[in-house]
Amino acid sequence: MKKMKIVQVFTLLFLAIGFVACDTEPVDPVLLDNIGNPGTSQGTFKVDFSGQTYEATAITAVINDGMLAISGYRGSGANTEQVAFLVPNPEVGSFSGDDLLMYYQPAGEEYQYINFNLEQVSGSVNITNIDTVNKTVSGTFSFTGWWSNDEEEVAPIEFTNGSFTNVTYQGNMPGGGETGDDVLTAVLDGTTFPVVNVAVAVADGGLGETISINGLDANQNKVIVSMKASLNPGTYNITGNILEDVVGGRYTTTSPEAMYMATTGSVTINSKTETRIAGTFTFTATGSEGTVTVTEGTFDVDYSF
Repeated sequence: MKKMKIVQVFTLLFLAIGFVACDTEPVDPVLLDNIGNPGTSQGTFKVDFSGQTYEATAITAVINDGMLAISGYRGSGANTEQVAFLVPNPEVGSFSGDDLLMYYQPAGEEYQYINFNLEQVSGSVNITNIDTVNKTVSGTFSFTGWWSNDEEEVAPIEFTNGSFTNVTYQGNMPGGGETGDDVLTAVLDGTTFPVVNVAVAVADGGLGETISINGLDANQNKVIVSMKASLNPGTYNITGNILEDVVGGRYTTTSPEAMYMATTGSVTINSKTETRIAGTFTFTATGSEGTVTVTEGTFDVDYSF
Protein backbone atom coordinates (compact mmCIF):
# COMPACT_ATOMS: atom_id res chain seq x y z
CA MET A 1 0.00 0.00 0.00
CA LYS A 2 1.75 3.12 -1.16
CA LYS A 3 1.06 6.82 -1.10
CA MET A 4 -2.33 6.55 0.54
CA LYS A 5 -4.14 9.84 0.43
CA ILE A 6 -7.21 10.69 2.48
CA VAL A 7 -9.15 13.69 1.27
CA GLN A 8 -10.84 15.70 4.04
CA VAL A 9 -13.81 13.43 4.44
CA PHE A 10 -15.63 15.72 6.81
CA THR A 11 -16.19 18.45 4.27
CA LEU A 12 -16.83 16.19 1.31
CA LEU A 13 -19.01 13.17 1.00
CA PHE A 14 -19.41 10.29 3.39
CA LEU A 15 -21.23 7.37 3.53
CA ALA A 16 -17.71 6.68 3.25
CA ILE A 17 -16.69 3.24 4.30
CA GLY A 18 -13.69 3.16 1.93
CA PHE A 19 -11.61 6.20 2.71
CA VAL A 20 -8.35 5.00 1.20
CA ALA A 21 -7.21 3.00 -1.79
CA CYS A 22 -4.21 0.74 -2.30
CA ASP A 23 -2.20 1.70 -5.34
CA THR A 24 0.98 3.38 -6.39
CA GLU A 25 -0.57 6.83 -6.66
CA PRO A 26 -2.69 8.95 -4.33
CA VAL A 27 -6.33 8.04 -4.69
CA ASP A 28 -9.31 9.98 -3.43
CA PRO A 29 -11.76 8.15 -1.14
CA VAL A 30 -14.77 6.27 -2.41
CA LEU A 31 -17.43 8.88 -1.83
CA LEU A 32 -20.71 7.08 -1.28
CA ASP A 33 -22.81 9.74 0.35
CA ASN A 34 -22.82 13.36 1.38
CA ILE A 35 -22.14 14.68 4.77
CA GLY A 36 -21.49 18.05 3.27
CA ASN A 37 -20.36 21.16 5.07
CA PRO A 38 -21.57 20.64 8.63
CA GLY A 39 -20.66 24.09 9.95
CA THR A 40 -18.91 24.84 13.22
CA SER A 41 -19.67 22.97 16.44
CA GLN A 42 -19.42 24.22 19.99
CA GLY A 43 -17.19 22.57 22.61
CA THR A 44 -13.47 21.87 22.94
CA PHE A 45 -11.13 19.51 21.07
CA LYS A 46 -7.45 19.03 21.92
CA VAL A 47 -4.63 16.50 21.78
CA ASP A 48 -0.91 16.36 22.61
CA PHE A 49 1.75 15.53 20.00
CA SER A 50 5.27 16.58 19.05
CA GLY A 51 5.79 18.28 22.40
CA GLN A 52 2.78 20.56 22.11
CA THR A 53 -0.91 20.67 22.91
CA TYR A 54 -2.99 21.03 19.79
CA GLU A 55 -6.21 22.88 20.62
CA ALA A 56 -8.71 23.27 17.80
CA THR A 57 -10.01 26.71 16.94
CA ALA A 58 -12.90 25.22 14.94
CA ILE A 59 -14.70 21.88 15.32
CA THR A 60 -17.13 19.95 13.14
CA ALA A 61 -19.12 16.93 14.32
CA VAL A 62 -21.63 15.00 12.21
CA ILE A 63 -23.51 11.73 12.60
CA ASN A 64 -24.53 10.17 9.30
CA ASP A 65 -25.33 6.59 8.32
CA GLY A 66 -24.64 5.51 11.87
CA MET A 67 -21.14 7.02 11.94
CA LEU A 68 -19.77 9.83 14.08
CA ALA A 69 -17.17 12.07 12.43
CA ILE A 70 -15.38 14.69 14.54
CA SER A 71 -12.72 17.02 13.20
CA GLY A 72 -10.70 19.70 15.01
CA TYR A 73 -9.10 22.44 12.91
CA ARG A 74 -6.38 24.96 13.73
CA GLY A 75 -5.14 27.82 11.58
CA SER A 76 -6.69 29.30 8.47
CA GLY A 77 -6.40 29.04 4.71
CA ALA A 78 -3.31 27.21 3.51
CA ASN A 79 -2.04 27.06 7.11
CA THR A 80 -4.95 24.96 8.38
CA GLU A 81 -4.18 21.74 10.27
CA GLN A 82 -6.73 19.03 11.02
CA VAL A 83 -7.00 16.15 13.51
CA ALA A 84 -10.00 13.93 12.87
CA PHE A 85 -11.54 10.57 13.61
CA LEU A 86 -14.57 8.53 12.58
CA VAL A 87 -16.43 6.06 14.83
CA PRO A 88 -19.07 3.65 13.52
CA ASN A 89 -22.24 3.07 15.57
CA PRO A 90 -21.31 5.56 18.32
CA GLU A 91 -22.45 4.96 21.88
CA VAL A 92 -21.01 5.41 25.34
CA GLY A 93 -18.05 3.03 25.48
CA SER A 94 -14.63 2.30 23.99
CA PHE A 95 -13.69 1.75 20.35
CA SER A 96 -10.32 0.69 19.00
CA GLY A 97 -8.27 -0.64 16.12
CA ASP A 98 -10.05 -1.69 12.97
CA ASP A 99 -13.25 0.08 14.05
CA LEU A 100 -11.66 3.51 13.67
CA LEU A 101 -10.28 5.88 11.09
CA MET A 102 -8.05 8.54 12.69
CA TYR A 103 -5.66 10.99 11.10
CA TYR A 104 -3.72 14.24 11.27
CA GLN A 105 -3.51 16.51 8.24
CA PRO A 106 -0.50 18.87 8.50
CA ALA A 107 -0.87 22.30 6.96
CA GLY A 108 0.08 22.46 3.30
CA GLU A 109 0.79 18.73 2.93
CA GLU A 110 -0.72 16.32 0.41
CA TYR A 111 -0.47 13.28 2.69
CA GLN A 112 -1.54 12.57 6.25
CA TYR A 113 -0.54 10.73 9.41
CA ILE A 114 -3.09 7.90 9.68
CA ASN A 115 -3.73 5.30 12.36
CA PHE A 116 -2.62 2.26 10.36
CA ASN A 117 0.13 0.99 8.09
CA LEU A 118 0.82 -2.29 6.32
CA GLU A 119 1.58 -4.11 9.57
CA GLN A 120 -0.57 -2.68 12.34
CA VAL A 121 -3.51 -0.56 13.40
CA SER A 122 -3.57 1.79 16.37
CA GLY A 123 -5.89 4.12 18.17
CA SER A 124 -8.77 4.24 20.59
CA VAL A 125 -11.76 6.47 21.22
CA ASN A 126 -13.62 6.40 24.52
CA ILE A 127 -17.03 8.09 24.39
CA THR A 128 -17.88 9.06 27.95
CA ASN A 129 -21.12 10.97 27.46
CA ILE A 130 -23.80 11.49 24.82
CA ASP A 131 -26.48 14.10 25.52
CA THR A 132 -29.23 13.48 22.96
CA VAL A 133 -31.31 16.41 24.24
CA ASN A 134 -28.63 19.05 23.73
CA LYS A 135 -26.89 16.97 21.03
CA THR A 136 -23.43 17.00 22.56
CA VAL A 137 -20.79 14.29 22.81
CA SER A 138 -17.69 14.01 25.02
CA GLY A 139 -14.79 11.60 25.35
CA THR A 140 -11.09 10.92 24.93
CA PHE A 141 -8.86 9.54 22.17
CA SER A 142 -5.28 8.63 21.22
CA PHE A 143 -3.48 7.03 18.30
CA THR A 144 -0.17 6.49 16.54
CA GLY A 145 -0.06 8.24 13.18
CA TRP A 146 2.03 6.80 10.34
CA TRP A 147 2.89 8.91 7.30
CA SER A 148 0.56 7.80 4.50
CA ASN A 149 3.22 7.91 1.79
CA ASP A 150 5.39 4.91 2.65
CA GLU A 151 7.86 5.83 -0.08
CA GLU A 152 9.09 8.56 2.25
CA GLU A 153 10.92 7.74 5.48
CA VAL A 154 8.96 9.77 7.99
CA ALA A 155 8.83 8.85 11.67
CA PRO A 156 5.39 8.14 13.16
CA ILE A 157 3.81 10.58 15.60
CA GLU A 158 2.15 9.70 18.91
CA PHE A 159 -1.12 11.52 19.61
CA THR A 160 -1.94 11.35 23.32
CA ASN A 161 -4.30 12.87 25.90
CA GLY A 162 -6.85 13.68 23.21
CA SER A 163 -10.20 14.95 24.41
CA PHE A 164 -13.43 16.30 22.96
CA THR A 165 -15.77 17.91 25.46
CA ASN A 166 -19.40 18.91 24.97
CA VAL A 167 -18.96 18.99 21.20
CA THR A 168 -22.28 19.70 19.50
CA TYR A 169 -23.14 17.33 16.68
CA GLN A 170 -25.51 17.30 13.72
CA GLY A 171 -27.58 14.29 12.76
CA ASN A 172 -29.10 11.56 14.92
CA MET A 173 -27.45 8.95 17.08
CA PRO A 174 -28.23 5.46 15.73
CA GLY A 175 -30.90 3.84 17.85
CA GLY A 176 -30.89 6.86 20.13
CA GLY A 177 -34.53 7.79 19.75
CA GLU A 178 -33.66 11.03 18.00
CA THR A 179 -35.60 10.48 14.83
CA GLY A 180 -38.38 12.68 16.21
CA ASP A 181 -40.84 13.45 13.44
CA ASP A 182 -38.50 12.24 10.68
CA VAL A 183 -39.99 9.36 8.70
CA LEU A 184 -38.81 7.10 5.90
CA THR A 185 -40.72 3.98 4.90
CA ALA A 186 -40.20 1.55 2.04
CA VAL A 187 -40.99 -1.94 0.77
CA LEU A 188 -37.93 -3.88 -0.38
CA ASP A 189 -38.57 -6.72 -2.82
CA GLY A 190 -42.12 -7.06 -1.53
CA THR A 191 -41.27 -6.94 2.19
CA THR A 192 -41.56 -3.93 4.49
CA PHE A 193 -38.09 -2.56 5.22
CA PRO A 194 -37.81 -2.27 9.05
CA VAL A 195 -36.48 1.26 9.57
CA VAL A 196 -35.25 1.89 13.12
CA ASN A 197 -33.43 5.16 12.52
CA VAL A 198 -33.64 7.99 10.01
CA ALA A 199 -30.54 10.08 9.23
CA VAL A 200 -30.71 13.22 7.12
CA ALA A 201 -27.73 15.02 5.58
CA VAL A 202 -27.45 18.12 3.45
CA ALA A 203 -24.28 18.28 1.39
CA ASP A 204 -22.67 20.40 -1.26
CA GLY A 205 -20.75 18.10 -3.58
CA GLY A 206 -19.80 20.91 -5.97
CA LEU A 207 -22.93 20.63 -8.12
CA GLY A 208 -25.30 22.21 -5.62
CA GLU A 209 -26.69 21.07 -2.29
CA THR A 210 -28.20 17.60 -2.06
CA ILE A 211 -30.58 16.28 0.59
CA SER A 212 -29.82 12.65 1.47
CA ILE A 213 -32.42 10.75 3.53
CA ASN A 214 -31.28 7.43 4.99
CA GLY A 215 -33.50 4.78 6.52
CA LEU A 216 -31.43 2.32 8.57
CA ASP A 217 -32.48 -1.06 9.95
CA ALA A 218 -31.05 -2.67 13.07
CA ASN A 219 -28.12 -4.11 11.07
CA GLN A 220 -27.25 -0.75 9.49
CA ASN A 221 -28.58 -1.76 6.08
CA LYS A 222 -29.92 1.36 4.38
CA VAL A 223 -32.54 2.53 1.94
CA ILE A 224 -31.45 5.95 0.70
CA VAL A 225 -33.25 8.55 -1.36
CA SER A 226 -31.62 11.82 -2.40
CA MET A 227 -32.60 14.99 -4.24
CA LYS A 228 -31.22 18.37 -5.14
CA ALA A 229 -32.09 20.82 -2.38
CA SER A 230 -33.22 23.40 -4.94
CA LEU A 231 -36.06 21.24 -6.30
CA ASN A 232 -39.68 22.36 -6.01
CA PRO A 233 -42.65 20.02 -5.52
CA GLY A 234 -43.09 17.73 -8.51
CA THR A 235 -42.09 14.34 -9.88
CA TYR A 236 -38.51 13.69 -11.03
CA ASN A 237 -37.23 10.59 -12.82
CA ILE A 238 -34.21 8.44 -11.98
CA THR A 239 -32.32 7.37 -15.10
CA GLY A 240 -29.09 6.08 -13.57
CA ASN A 241 -27.06 9.02 -14.86
CA ILE A 242 -25.62 10.34 -11.60
CA LEU A 243 -24.16 13.41 -13.31
CA GLU A 244 -27.49 14.55 -14.73
CA ASP A 245 -30.18 13.09 -12.45
CA VAL A 246 -31.51 15.54 -9.85
CA VAL A 247 -32.85 12.68 -7.70
CA GLY A 248 -31.43 9.28 -6.83
CA GLY A 249 -31.74 6.15 -4.74
CA ARG A 250 -29.55 3.47 -3.23
CA TYR A 251 -29.75 0.35 -1.11
CA THR A 252 -26.69 -0.75 0.89
CA THR A 253 -26.03 -3.83 2.99
CA THR A 254 -23.40 -4.56 5.62
CA SER A 255 -23.16 -8.37 5.38
CA PRO A 256 -22.16 -8.90 2.70
CA GLU A 257 -21.04 -5.34 2.02
CA ALA A 258 -22.83 -4.30 -1.13
CA MET A 259 -24.32 -1.23 -2.74
CA TYR A 260 -27.17 -1.14 -5.22
CA MET A 261 -27.49 2.04 -7.29
CA ALA A 262 -30.89 3.07 -8.65
CA THR A 263 -31.09 2.88 -12.44
CA THR A 264 -34.80 3.56 -12.91
CA GLY A 265 -37.53 5.04 -10.78
CA SER A 266 -38.85 8.37 -9.61
CA VAL A 267 -39.07 10.70 -6.62
CA THR A 268 -42.11 12.87 -6.01
CA ILE A 269 -41.82 15.89 -3.73
CA ASN A 270 -45.30 16.51 -2.34
CA SER A 271 -44.47 19.41 -0.05
CA LYS A 272 -41.47 21.52 0.83
CA THR A 273 -40.86 24.36 3.30
CA GLU A 274 -37.66 25.99 4.50
CA THR A 275 -37.25 23.23 7.08
CA ARG A 276 -39.20 20.13 5.97
CA ILE A 277 -39.59 18.09 2.83
CA ALA A 278 -42.03 15.23 2.19
CA GLY A 279 -42.83 12.94 -0.69
CA THR A 280 -42.76 9.45 -2.17
CA PHE A 281 -40.31 7.34 -4.18
CA THR A 282 -39.80 4.09 -6.00
CA PHE A 283 -36.77 2.66 -7.76
CA THR A 284 -35.01 -0.40 -9.09
CA ALA A 285 -31.34 -0.65 -8.11
CA THR A 286 -28.52 -2.83 -9.40
CA GLY A 287 -25.37 -3.97 -7.59
CA SER A 288 -22.77 -6.71 -7.50
CA GLU A 289 -25.23 -9.05 -5.76
CA GLY A 290 -28.05 -8.54 -8.27
CA THR A 291 -31.08 -6.26 -8.42
CA VAL A 292 -33.49 -4.99 -5.77
CA THR A 293 -36.80 -3.16 -6.12
CA VAL A 294 -37.91 -0.48 -3.68
CA THR A 295 -41.60 0.45 -3.74
CA GLU A 296 -44.09 2.39 -1.62
CA GLY A 297 -41.32 4.68 -0.41
CA THR A 298 -42.30 7.71 1.64
CA PHE A 299 -40.33 10.41 3.43
CA ASP A 300 -41.16 13.36 5.67
CA VAL A 301 -38.09 14.89 7.30
CA ASP A 302 -36.56 18.05 8.70
CA TYR A 303 -33.60 19.01 6.51
CA SER A 304 -32.64 22.23 8.29
CA PHE A 305 -29.27 22.27 10.12
